Amino acid sequence: MGQKIKRVRINKLSSEGDLFEEIVFHDGINLILGEKFDENTTRGRKTNGVGKSMSIEFLNFCLLSDYDKSRIAKVPDEILDPMTNIMLDLSVGEDSVQIKRCVGKQDKPIIIRNGKETEFNKLDDARNYITELIFEDLSANQIPSFRNLLSVLIRDEKSEFSDILKCHDITKRIPDDLTTHLFMLGLSVEKYRIVLSTIKDIEKNQAALTKVKADLTENGNKKIPDVRAEMNALEAEVKELEMALDAFKSNNAFESIEGELAEIEEILDQLRIKQKAYRRELAKIKQMPKPESVNDDEIELVYNQFKENLGEAIVKSLNEVIGFKNRVEEFQRVLVNKKARELEERIADISTQIRTLDDKYSEKLKIIDTKGILKNLKASLRVYEAKKDEVSRTQHFYAQYEEYDRQKKRLSLLKSQELIDIDNDIEMLSQELKSFMNTILAIHESIMGNRECSFDIKTKNTSKGKTPIEMSMRIYDDGSHSVDRTKVFIYDMALMFNEYTRIRHPLFLIHDNIFDVDQDTLVQCLNYLAKQEELYSDFQYILTLNRDKIENEERLKLINLDVDNHQVASFTKKKKFLQCDYQER
Repeated sequence: MGQKIKRVRINKLSSEGDLFEEIVFHDGINLILGEKFDENTTRGRKTNGVGKSMSIEFLNFCLLSDYDKSRIAKVPDEILDPMTNIMLDLSVGEDSVQIKRCVGKQDKPIIIRNGKETEFNKLDDARNYITELIFEDLSANQIPSFRNLLSVLIRDEKSEFSDILKCHDITKRIPDDLTTHLFMLGLSVEKYRIVLSTIKDIEKNQAALTKVKADLTENGNKKIPDVRAEMNALEAEVKELEMALDAFKSNNAFESIEGELAEIEEILDQLRIKQKAYRRELAKIKQMPKPESVNDDEIELVYNQFKENLGEAIVKSLNEVIGFKNRVEEFQRVLVNKKARELEERIADISTQIRTLDDKYSEKLKIIDTKGILKNLKASLRVYEAKKDEVSRTQHFYAQYEEYDRQKKRLSLLKSQELIDIDNDIEMLSQELKSFMNTILAIHESIMGNRECSFDIKTKNTSKGKTPIEMSMRIYDDGSHSVDRTKVFIYDMALMFNEYTRIRHPLFLIHDNIFDVDQDTLVQCLNYLAKQEELYSDFQYILTLNRDKIENEERLKLINLDVDNHQVASFTKKKKFLQCDYQER
């Protein structure tokens, strides 16, 4: 059974300027250890924070991960010069490849293949280049992307290894992507993507259907059948008005008096506007306070005060002053009354004109309006146009609603058919899936001591479900933090070692701090790895581990794996990966 994709072998991680000591990797088990350097001091006994995970970050950086999501972005410039190149040497099939990347030009990696150097202007172009190199004999619609493949092979430590499908930081709520899992299991990636596209179309359709339904039903205050009934009634009203207008216009007398009717309506409108304005002005005058009348005795009192103080300066007599006052008051009364009378006369005149024209309009209308439907030509046309617009708007929304509803049914049927097609593929692969299950059982028995576990894959057709395929795996006593990590370890190992899945596997795997498990499970996992190294020579497993977790077991010779012989890097608080202390920014 030939390899469907090229094997990827990681050979060496290094840097310019000796930023860190180069790490040379080999086939089989590669251990990156955190170790003590002094049993007698607190700091010397610490094995965390020495750079194990950071070395994996640099390896992943060279494998074209997103820089801004990496811890490398938090390393200060004085520690990591932005123009320092990080290099990863690897083999892809028969090709020798080196990937060079620096922080200062993070989106422009350099790939040297068999001595030929290519600098890329976009990170995605470099990723596509590696994808085509690994999956050389397969078309793009049959394969996962390079980074999607690596998400399973280098699970984010922040995924906490909580589930076989969750490969990313669990706080980011990144949707599960089954592409790589399905590819390795031999299921069609293309069919999976097609059904995902259909689900997106269903979501868009549902959003549009919900919006147009809200417009039709006034945000749920009506029911769709009621809307249909109201639309039928409106259509009948519009048709009746249309027929009346047609009959009105077809009358022999219509053409001869149509202009006269329109002219009278125009004059009546103008007269009514003027009438309204005059009445408003007259009402204001009537609301005005009457001119204030000053008592003659008060005038005399003021007059005497001024006369006493000013003496000869006052030359007018009291009678002259009172007379002037009376003339002013009379002028005010005359002015207000005159304006009020003028307005009343204008209003009366306009009322007379309106009555005359209204009578004239009615007489002319009688000639052509025999059914009593049209009482006012202009008003009738206005009502007709308004109702016609309302019907047109409702018909438009209702037609949209019906079309979206039909699309929803078609898309739901299409999704069901696509899932049936995937179901058929699952059935056709029953032998391969049974083999994969047996591999899981064997690993579970080796580590957990029993075969109480299961693996299942099936389609899922729910109205709101975004994941059309469900993959589930259960192991003995799972659900706890440590047992779930063991479940992920078993699943990942099964993908790499099962006879059917390993032909679609690049045959390298990296686990960073996966073994936060009980001591017996850790020992059994390491012993399982030692056994696999005896059985297979064509895989590469890179594991970070704190040495103090296995010291007692090593001393008691419970571990079959030669830890020292498989160590490719060892870091302590005194000898860190980046060779210095620093604070992440």
